[in-house]
Amino acid sequence: PVAELINLSPQADRITPYFGGLFLDEPLPKDGFIDLPDKPGSGVTLNREGLKRPYARSADEVIKHYYANAEIVAPTKAHMPF
Repeated sequence: PVAELINLSPQADRITPYFGGLFLDEPLPKDGFIDLPDKPGSGVTLNREGLKRPYARSADEVIKHYYANAEIVAPTKAHMPF
């Protein structure tokens, strides 16, 4: 079950999205549960309006980080890190 955190709303009188406006279609809990979306991935759509980098990055840095992340080999089996 998912807790219905009414304390997250300013007047604590309604259920508000846990992540604020970060997702356009964030599922809200009802009676302690949420309906899981059938969309790919995590099932929510990122709201790109208002997103900004906390700091500037040059084009060279973007390319450097892109290639560094692209070289990471994804695990083939889930495991606990300890």
